[in-house]
Amino acid sequence: MATVSSIGSVDLSTAAGQLLCKLADSLPRDRSWRIAAFGSAPIQIQVDRTLISADVDVFCDEEDLQPWVNSIGAAQGQADFYIQVCSGLNFRTSPHWLMRATTVPYGHCTFVFPHPIDILIAKLNRLEEKDLEAFRVVIRKTGHPTEAEMIHELQMAVDLFRPSFDEENASDLVNNTRRLWPLIFGREIDPRTEIIAPALAKRRAGYGLPARDYKKELLG
Repeated sequence: MATVSSIGSVDLSTAAGQLLCKLADSLPRDRSWRIAAFGSAPIQIQVDRTLISADVDVFCDEEDLQPWVNSIGAAQGQADFYIQVCSGLNFRTSPHWLMRATTVPYGHCTFVFPHPIDILIAKLNRLEEKDLEAFRVVIRKTGHPTEAEMIHELQMAVDLFRPSFDEENASDLVNNTRRLWPLIFGREIDPRTEIIAPALAKRRAGYGLPARDYKKELLG
């Protein structure tokens, strides 16, 4: 689909790109490092350098990056524009994200930048005003995702719509999707009938099981 087509060049001269390079330069050179960025930084680096965020979210689950972030004065509380060290568990998006991420070698490091569609899917977990702005920027600059593309991608990531664990600060992807649609695509949507039910039907067909009318069950 067009959502996973090429998105142009990576610009490491952006504020987020420069901060990542500064971190990479500080890391020991006796091994290779693979650092993934998410949040708004990959959009700034790949789509629109004017998109501003307070931080750069990163993860490198093989080793804790925090000591090196601290050493360059780029931790929260040390700088206005800082690096937030996270876990890969914090990046809740499509299961396909690694297949379409852009990898960029930089010295003894490799940066991993998720495709903008996967950044936008992840932003649905929170959907604050700055997340809505990321949708507007990406669509204005690239023309994607279209409404049909977004529906397809959310169907392929249907498990994100499952209820959260009791121990989590729950995000409500159903209501956030319902809230997003009129603001970005200009109409109301019922995520259960247009996203969840068709996705479950596709999954069931893939298992070779008899078809079920999920829409009827959801409405019944």
